[in-house]
Amino acid sequence: MIDARRALGAALTVLALAACTDQVAGRPAGVASALAPQPSGQIRITPTARIPAAQLPAAGKCLESASFRTVECASSHDAEVVAVGELPAQGDPTSYPLERDLRRAALPPCRAALADHLGSTDSDATRLQVWAFWPSPDGWAAGDRWRLCAVVELSPDGKPVTRTGSVKGLLAAAGFGTFQLCSAGSPSAEQRLTLAPCDGPHLAEAVPGVLSLGKAGDPAPSEEQVNAAAKDHCTKAVAGYVGAADRTDVFPAWRTSGAQGWSEGFTSAVCYAEATRPFTGRLWGIGRNALPG
Repeated sequence: MIDARRALGAALTVLALAACTDQVAGRPAGVASALAPQPSGQIRITPTARIPAAQLPAAGKCLESASFRTVECASSHDAEVVAVGELPAQGDPTSYPLERDLRRAALPPCRAALADHLGSTDSDATRLQVWAFWPSPDGWAAGDRWRLCAVVELSPDGKPVTRTGSVKGLLAAAGFGTFQLCSAGSPSAEQRLTLAPCDGPHLAEAVPGVLSLGKAGDPAPSEEQVNAAAKDHCTKAVAGYVGAADRTDVFPAWRTSGAQGWSEGFTSAVCYAEATRPFTGRLWGIGRNALPG
């Protein structure tokens, strides 16, 4: 177990649900917002000492993220390790890399590890998100090059949720609805999405079937290319989720990350079932029944 009061040496990037990168919104009518910068949700933990790779918790272990203390997953925790690996060489080996470069090196493999751990690539449509840790400047100077990937459950305001039990394989089972993203605002029109609890009033629900648009090393697609790919995919995904294809009060929408997000491995489009008015309840399987609430 790591006593992080003496040994905390990680820089933590929190990928906030509400606005992690640039956003593109879309709907079949062709309405899509222009690419516009969004503030990243970030928390930096001031390093006090280095953590050698040999002292890192293994995949499957659980953490208290504020202290970086390893705990049993049956106990209260807010992070679960999904992978531990090594960062690639970053230019001058004697100088500490820019945070931008650390994010680009750490997040794509962390996102791949998250999908493997959860048993599905649909995490972008849920409140289960990946956090990436890497060595402090002191650790880097001493030769540390590790990366640690962890999954956290985030509340609608972007804060980590304390929970018990492991989430391993959860999205491969019936766990999607437990962690589903719901929005108080319009995914198709708002630059910054306002998330809401799914058991309260909301306007839209993310649906299973996150669309992969490529890999982080590929050229980022244009907005037109994204909309062309997402239109057909999300129309079918939302129709299957709702159980009806031609409702006038529910329509498909989608959101993707922009150029910064693409370089960090956010290369997917998330489909939403968006209603014409706020409602309380779920749209899953309502068919041609009236909107709930």
